[in-house]
Amino acid sequence: MTLIYAYKGRGLTKDIVINSSGGTAITPGTNDLVRILIGRVGEGALFSVTSGTPTSNGSSITKGASNRLRIDASDLEDIDPGTYTLFVDYFDNADAQEWKTVDRQVFVLEDE
Repeated sequence: MTLIYAYKGRGLTKDIVINSSGGTAITPGTNDLVRILIGRVGEGALFSVTSGTPTSNGSSITKGASNRLRIDASDLEDIDPGTYTLFVDYFDNADAQEWKTVDRQVFVLEDE
């Protein structure tokens, strides 16, 4: 688990490696998807972005060996400062065609 700090009024770029249960890095295939959610367990997501589908503000996740997450500052405007969970979900097109949470990271949003 990693601690990720972000600040209101600033964007964030972070590379996220997806590991198998054996600890080896997984590179998503052409038809696979990666999704990032920020929120709290049991509550709705405050932020969500899926590879290939950027938000209206331009936040995106570019899948690859190191999946590059880019969160635009404007996507953090409506989130209150605090501690949240950043969920990394993976859709392996060849494996049961369902979303799987493959990692959880601590996401802290601070005031400017």
